[in-house]
Amino acid sequence: MDRKFFTKIFVSVSLVSFIGVFSVAYVYQSYFKEVLTNNEIYRVQRSIDQTALNLDNQLYRIVNNVHYFFEYSGNGNRLMKLAEDDTAQGAEDREWAENALGAFRLQYSSELESAFFLLRDGGSGGAETLYYDSELDPVPEMNYRSQSWYRDFVSGRSRFWSEPTEELLFFQDRSLKTIYLSMSRYGVQGRDGILVVRLNGKMFSDAFRLLATEDLNIEMLDASGHLVYASAGSFTPSDDDLVMESTMSKSAFQVRAHIKRTFIDEAVRKIRSVQPYIVFLIVLMTLFISLILSLSLSRPVKKLLRLMKRAELGDLEVRFNGRFADEVGILGNGFNRMLENMTASIERAHDAEVKKLGAEMKQKDATLLAMQSQINPHFLYNTLEVINCQAILHEVPSVSRMSKALADFFRYSIDNPRAEVELSVEAAHVGTYLDIQGERYPDIEIDMDGVAGFERYPIVKLTLQPVVENAFKYAFTGERDYYLRIYAEDEGDSAYAIFVEDNGEGMSEEALDRLNRRLLEPPDGGADEERKDAEGDRTREGIGLLNVHRRIRLRYGEPYGLEASESMSGGLLVRILLPKRGTRDENLDR
Repeated sequence: MDRKFFTKIFVSVSLVSFIGVFSVAYVYQSYFKEVLTNNEIYRVQRSIDQTALNLDNQLYRIVNNVHYFFEYSGNGNRLMKLAEDDTAQGAEDREWAENALGAFRLQYSSELESAFFLLRDGGSGGAETLYYDSELDPVPEMNYRSQSWYRDFVSGRSRFWSEPTEELLFFQDRSLKTIYLSMSRYGVQGRDGILVVRLNGKMFSDAFRLLATEDLNIEMLDASGHLVYASAGSFTPSDDDLVMESTMSKSAFQVRAHIKRTFIDEAVRKIRSVQPYIVFLIVLMTLFISLILSLSLSRPVKKLLRLMKRAELGDLEVRFNGRFADEVGILGNGFNRMLENMTASIERAHDAEVKKLGAEMKQKDATLLAMQSQINPHFLYNTLEVINCQAILHEVPSVSRMSKALADFFRYSIDNPRAEVELSVEAAHVGTYLDIQGERYPDIEIDMDGVAGFERYPIVKLTLQPVVENAFKYAFTGERDYYLRIYAEDEGDSAYAIFVEDNGEGMSEEALDRLNRRLLEPPDGGADEERKDAEGDRTREGIGLLNVHRRIRLRYGEPYGLEASESMSGGLLVRILLPKRGTRDENLDR
């Protein structure tokens, strides 16, 4: 390796690295205490915010469940209608109320201490009945009428969140200080009622247990500023303390944290003691990284690698800027020459592929021409013209009419060199064929009105006539009334379908399945055209439908083509799917 190049890389990387490291160390030293202080405050603030958010979600879930229990589940309506007498109905209602309140309390046993319901007669008597879980044990000397929630209820100003209170009613109320949740109803059939739920104060202490320390005191206040919870300890507040607050969005409670500044200073002092070791370690890492980058030729090689990756993804227009005269420059020039050779090779391969596709298209056109030209010889058209003239001379109009129709029929096949025509042209050709068949089958009802509105859409020439001929050949073999219906329908924005439906003899389910399978098979050189059924007769899945289907597939590809099914009248329904925009038309004689 050229020593000058190596030295240049090593010195440059080392110099830049050392300048950057010592600049960062200087700034770090100057603002270290402030940064660490802010980081510690930010860490504590995030911890408080996250804990407050978890507690807020927990309270929100309890509130929702209290609302659901009393308002939406139907329990509130039934509680307001409890029978208060000593009858069997009264006993049954009390048992139900105790079970419902007990089940609700036990569902949140770690968050609720008690839940009870007071029902008061709004009449002159003013009788009151207290319902509660049978597992709760009332404190004998406690009078609920002296408690704040009862006074608010009686005065008609009951609120959902009570102020923090030390009032209790049952031995199971363990918290020294907590909050009641209450929901009231007044004037329901002359009755007033209130549901009271006592929160477990341990829920608040558990939420902040891992945060509260001797140097960090946490308080929680309700929306009115009343103290709900304060962490225990020997914390003595001072004016130098840092105060952080976090407001719960759902419950509107506020968490306030007091942190001693000496606690932050001590944490910063511990971290600063390891600063010299960190700087020394950074210097060693800088030297090592500089050496590695120098040995790996650093940026020029990375640039060359990036260009190679872009070339691998198909971008062959990239080029390496050959400003270097060393080994990297030689590699870059070789990379450029390789891309130029690859581009030339791809262009040659593309030209060869285009020629190959052109040859395949010509082969398909030749196949299409062979299929269409197999139907009728040209000399027959001239012979029919002679017959028409003789019929006119001898005044035989029926023969003249049929020979003219047959001549028009063959003229469409012979004189029109286009592979693709408009539906109106193809329909006119089918009309000529039906005129000829009308001489033999005058009683068959023909309906072609359904193609109106679709006349300008493209279709492969000689598509409909073989399908219609198939119906005359196989469907109309009995002695009953027959009909043939031809109509078209839209199949989305880009395709349409032509339906040929008859009420003829139909096909067996097995034969119909066999026909549809053959329509899905790729062409095999015509060998399957001679396939016979079990009785030795060619079935309706013969050469006509297969020929039409394969000519459409050769022209437009999948999914276009034929599909056969049973018609509503038991005959055959052939669906021909075609695109609304054809391919550019070619002259078949080219």
